Amino acid sequence: MTETPLLLDIEGPVARITLNRPDKLNALSAALVEALRQALDRIEADPGCRVVVITGTGRAFCAGGDLTEFRSHLEAGHPDELERFVRGVSATFSRLETLSKPVIAAVNGVAVAGGLELVLACDLVIAAEGSTMGDGHVRYGVLPGGGAAARLPRKVPQNVAAELFLMAESKPVEWWQSFGVVNRIVPHADLAAAASNWAETIAKFSPLAVADMKRMTLSAKDTTRDAALAQELEVFATHTKRADFLEGLRAFAERRPPIYRGH
Repeated sequence: MTETPLLLDIEGPVARITLNRPDKLNALSAALVEALRQALDRIEADPGCRVVVITGTGRAFCAGGDLTEFRSHLEAGHPDELERFVRGVSATFSRLETLSKPVIAAVNGVAVAGGLELVLACDLVIAAEGSTMGDGHVRYGVLPGGGAAARLPRKVPQNVAAELFLMAESKPVEWWQSFGVVNRIVPHADLAAAASNWAETIAKFSPLAVADMKRMTLSAKDTTRDAALAQELEVFATHTKRADFLEGLRAFAERRPPIYRGH
């Protein structure tokens, strides 16, 4: 029976991506990463899709790269194939991070190594009680390739990132919430509903304003304060010419919900 490594369900304005290798703890295989890349292409091209929720099947969110595939490449004398795979993971996670639609990670269990890297590429994180997250690469002599070394020190203090990298320990999601990496923790039974509620709330807003808000937030952390202020004013000036902006103002004046068209 052929494995379906990823499930994509687009219902109205919300796209739901489910990593679907429960017997492998949703480890990142070449097929799964390619399926994720294709899903992101489809979501980006769909003007009706406004928010993305990503989660996992079974007891794990994602246990990182498929080390069995890693070993097979090396034992076959093809390290270049492994490098190609990791570059693909990095590019796909960067594509997820810069997607014009907000991405909510619904962490349903273990998220380690590449699973943590996937979480770090998302905009918002809701986690189920009892879930754990960590880096863990060095435990098996592996190094990050999906963005942890670049993103984690931007999310937590540098010495905390060093502890996570060098000790290879997983931490409960409550620990991650204390650093702001996890936004909210809910009972496991409420995870899907909580993620859907956030997604449906965001989907009611102007998709243009949401996309610009996401883009400005991402870029501000990697630039100077003055450059970020200049970008904010530039984007605001562009937004004043959009129908969505006027619609929001009219809806406020008329005391009614706005109807955004995304143009």
